[in-house]
Amino acid sequence: MTILAGVFSRNPSVRIPDSVCDSLKRNVSRNPKDQPIEFRDAQAFLVKVDMGAFDRPAHRESPTGSFSVLTGEPLLTCEGPAGPGRDAHLAYLQTKWDEGDFQSLRSASGTFCAAYYDPRKGTGYLVADRLGLRPLYYTVVNDYVYFASALRILEALAEVPKTMDVLSVAEISGFGYPFGGGTPYAGIKMLLPCEVVTIHQGDLKSSQYFQWDAIAPVQSTEEEALIETYRVFQSAVRRRLRGDKTTFAYLSGGLDSRCVVAALLAEGARVYTFNFSLANTQDQAFALEYANKSGAIHHELPTEPGPNWSAVMADTWRASPRRHEQMPEHPQVVWTGEGGSVGLGYVYVSPEIVSLLRSGDLDGAIDVYLRQQHKIILTRILDPELAKQCLGHLHARLRRELEAIRHPDPVRAFYIFLNLNGPRRHLVNHFETIDQHRLEFQVPFYDSELLEHLMAIALDPCLYHAFYVKWLAFFEPAVREVPWQAYPGHVPCPVSIPDDLPDQWTTPASKAHQAALQRDLLDRSAVMLRDKTFPRPVLRKGSLQFMRWAWKLGFRNFDYALKAALAYYRYWKISGGRYELPPARAAGHD
Repeated sequence: MTILAGVFSRNPSVRIPDSVCDSLKRNVSRNPKDQPIEFRDAQAFLVKVDMGAFDRPAHRESPTGSFSVLTGEPLLTCEGPAGPGRDAHLAYLQTKWDEGDFQSLRSASGTFCAAYYDPRKGTGYLVADRLGLRPLYYTVVNDYVYFASALRILEALAEVPKTMDVLSVAEISGFGYPFGGGTPYAGIKMLLPCEVVTIHQGDLKSSQYFQWDAIAPVQSTEEEALIETYRVFQSAVRRRLRGDKTTFAYLSGGLDSRCVVAALLAEGARVYTFNFSLANTQDQAFALEYANKSGAIHHELPTEPGPNWSAVMADTWRASPRRHEQMPEHPQVVWTGEGGSVGLGYVYVSPEIVSLLRSGDLDGAIDVYLRQQHKIILTRILDPELAKQCLGHLHARLRRELEAIRHPDPVRAFYIFLNLNGPRRHLVNHFETIDQHRLEFQVPFYDSELLEHLMAIALDPCLYHAFYVKWLAFFEPAVREVPWQAYPGHVPCPVSIPDDLPDQWTTPASKAHQAALQRDLLDRSAVMLRDKTFPRPVLRKGSLQFMRWAWKLGFRNFDYALKAALAYYRYWKISGGRYELPPARAAGHD
């Protein structure tokens, strides 16, 4: 487990000041016990903390004098590395990078990011994994390029000016995350999947070492595809497990985490499982039933929705008295089913969207997707001129993203977009707070080799979890004998489900929890509205005051509007009131 940060000088005559290095070193981790490891010369400074989750170092200085730092695990599938550990994989990659060869990254199946510096050439590189799951942010400030694997590090640096990108924050509030490599701040970017940024002699150059939309289709029967999918998935689990005899994992009432646990058990591992759903729900009941049938050692902690799930798992795991019965070889590594429903189940690709895409109606498909997923920029809280510019923005921006994916099948292009965007943004908070909860995720459904295989097989048999449900036949019988929560509109669970068990989509939080959330939101919005530095160029204060009072007095629930406003307010405050408007309006703004 690693957090990395650093700075490159773009000008050979400009040295990196001590104050910059000290600031990076001070902010790389919020845990005072962490001991940063650093590399420095006149043109580069790299710093990292490693919390020992993988038992292998993630930094290396080569005989040629180059230096590299790594987060996560590359998990190369090619021949060449001297061993299975990430230290051996980093050594292999660094040897290739010394030669300017980044094509070896095509065989990386893991979740990682890296920074590399070659003092002989005065060249630095920033590297993303094939799905961009491990964030790496960068920004250019005068003669320097700052970078970090957590956005909070760049936010904390006085040397990095923060300017709120209003449109990106609108995308965050309305779509869930900014498109492309955007962040809430103008000039700060997040590496894209398969991206390498090269810093050399003052220039920044971006390239990609792999193209997801160029994967050639394979001709196979459905049975052959099912067999190969199981083989590749089990290989992804085995590659990450590396012979460990004991481990722990999330276990919900759905299929994704169940299949991960089943694959671990098939490898002979002893598995502690944890469920944090609301009490007396399908999620809780089905997880318990499967754990009992499969032999997993199960823990339940009914939890209200909304917390940092990584922190909940960390606290529960460390407090569990049973963990000492047989301690995992890697007690900071937890398994999760993240990604299975998107990559293998084709969730969000609804029948209506498929029909519209196949008929050539891209705009209609985009409208349906935005409506079905409740994605909308709330314009009534925005300054009127800004609101006009935001009308239709999500549609236009999503259209540009889909048109940039060069695939002849528009449904496959849509599937590629979903897999290369939502997953990496969904994991951001986990990596942003990793210095506090100190857990690494193993996410075999995000294995790049697995997803590459899924991109190549026939698409239509996979829609709506149809292929997924057939795939279950390759697992132990308990996987398909215990009911599971099925997505609405997808292949239903063939096992009968008790009528008195609500699913995760219709189960409300307790009234006490809802009341506590309302009080907190009302308090935070009151602070925002009283603030003398309220962002008047962006938000309509009068509308927000009306909405707050209407909700407080019980006339109508406006929590969604206050949450959206607080997103703008948060980045406004971090940016010290500096902001960047859309170009058409920014022309008249100083």
